[in-house]
Amino acid sequence: KVRSGSRHRGPSDRAPQLTAVSAAKEQRQAMATKPVKSLEAEEQRLHRIRITLTSRNVKSLEKVCADLIAGAREKELHVAGPVRLPTRHLRLCVRKSPNGEGTNTFDRWEMRI
Repeated sequence: KVRSGSRHRGPSDRAPQLTAVSAAKEQRQAMATKPVKSLEAEEQRLHRIRITLTSRNVKSLEKVCADLIAGAREKELHVAGPVRLPTRHLRLCVRKSPNGEGTNTFDRWEMRI
């Protein structure tokens, strides 16, 4: 007579263990036959690239940007941009007189970046 709380194990208790082992073997075999990823597929997974270019000369900046975009399009990459950032103004107020005497006159210099 078998009680409900007994530790008797029948053949039905071992069946799940056997299927788990056979499933693991099948998974290993599937991994062994999995096709190797090509270099092109790996390149498509690469992260996004963001480049910030700064210059005082706008024409040279536009030329470099156009060269970068042309190179990326030759390799059939997705290109978004260019996104133009606001111009920064570096402003300096400088005394005109070298020794500090005389009237307080200032030069105002500005560099646009």
